[in-house]
Amino acid sequence: MDPAGPVVTRPARLRELPALLRRNRDFRLLFAATVVSFLGDWFAFVAVSEFAITATGREGAGAIAFAANVLPVFCVAPIAGVLADRLDRRRLFVVVNLAAIVPCAGLLAALWLGQPWLAVGCLAAIALVVAFVEPITAAAVPNLVDPADLSLAQAALGSVWGTMLFVGAGVGGLVTQVFGAETSFVLDALTFATAAFLVLRVRRPFRSGPLPEAAGMVFHLAEVWRFVRPRKVTKAFMLTKTGVGVGNGIVGLLPAFALTRLGGSSLAIGYLFAARGLGALAGPLLGRAIARDDGRRLMLVCGGSILAYGAAYAFLPLVTSLPMALLLVAVAHLGGGAQWVLSTYGLQVTTPDASRGRVTSLDFGLATLAVGVSSLLAGAAADAVGLTVASWMMVALALAYGGSWLVWTRDLWQSPTDPLRGPS
Repeated sequence: MDPAGPVVTRPARLRELPALLRRNRDFRLLFAATVVSFLGDWFAFVAVSEFAITATGREGAGAIAFAANVLPVFCVAPIAGVLADRLDRRRLFVVVNLAAIVPCAGLLAALWLGQPWLAVGCLAAIALVVAFVEPITAAAVPNLVDPADLSLAQAALGSVWGTMLFVGAGVGGLVTQVFGAETSFVLDALTFATAAFLVLRVRRPFRSGPLPEAAGMVFHLAEVWRFVRPRKVTKAFMLTKTGVGVGNGIVGLLPAFALTRLGGSSLAIGYLFAARGLGALAGPLLGRAIARDDGRRLMLVCGGSILAYGAAYAFLPLVTSLPMALLLVAVAHLGGGAQWVLSTYGLQVTTPDASRGRVTSLDFGLATLAVGVSSLLAGAAADAVGLTVASWMMVALALAYGGSWLVWTRDLWQSPTDPLRGPS
């Protein structure tokens, strides 16, 4: 494996993003493709979660829908990372976005047939296909921008996820309320087609250097593990997303909170997920401002973000006011958004290009496994013991993980030297 050391870039300042988009056509196209894909994604989830809860009468059905939206990613992540390092990343991005249109049509069929579990299955199929997008994008971005712009590009893409969750969930709730779920599903399919068209126009290669020699998947994954195992800083960044993930089942319960305690409509679901997106939008900016391109501070922000996430959600079961619930969700995802983007940035600058797709896909897969299992647990607990106890179970998991992670990494964030600027 390429032993190349980390590439350190300057701190991100999002006010410089318009200039980057103007001068870098290829990143502009990838950025736009990401925008439209994330926008439509949340249209579909709001509609499906409401359909699942109202059709089954189960408070935990929304959490199961949320699990279906993330858990398949874990199954695909190892394959996605290998393919992102073995195949043409641009073509792979186009193919998976076009393939996602098929289960979007299945969502329409599920709605017309009145089959909520078919709709949940179609959500899982979409997640299975688009799971390839995250490792492709994470591996390709360093090759589409100059090294000095990498931090800015990553922060921008992280903020797009939050922005589109904010806009897509809010507007998706409104569209579902006014025009019906069918419109949401059609828009979802159109966004995947648009994303594929935009990336087809990218000219710069999505990788640097030749393709690696063909080898089996077990060999590829073993090679990644041999790279990660002796590098504690890389392992630490890879495991931070799991901290929020183990408590993320509470996000799957948000539709049930909306429908039973906070207004009882798809619009309330949209507002809650919009608040989640607003927090995820602001979190990376706040986290980057605190970290200031120092690996030690970056570690502290990642660990502290997990604790902030759990602490904010601890109060959600106690409120009956939608505005107060929106505030708590937004604050929780300030932490969730910060650790997600900053840990991805840490992996990018400590991983060579030849293995970056596999490393980031393993990172994404571990996180989504935690989210999916947490959501299934939350859904089962909500049906068995109610929303309040189920929510506090998720909070306890997040707080315990965050505290343990900070203890484990204390030699890194207390180090006299920056762990991003040398081997760890």
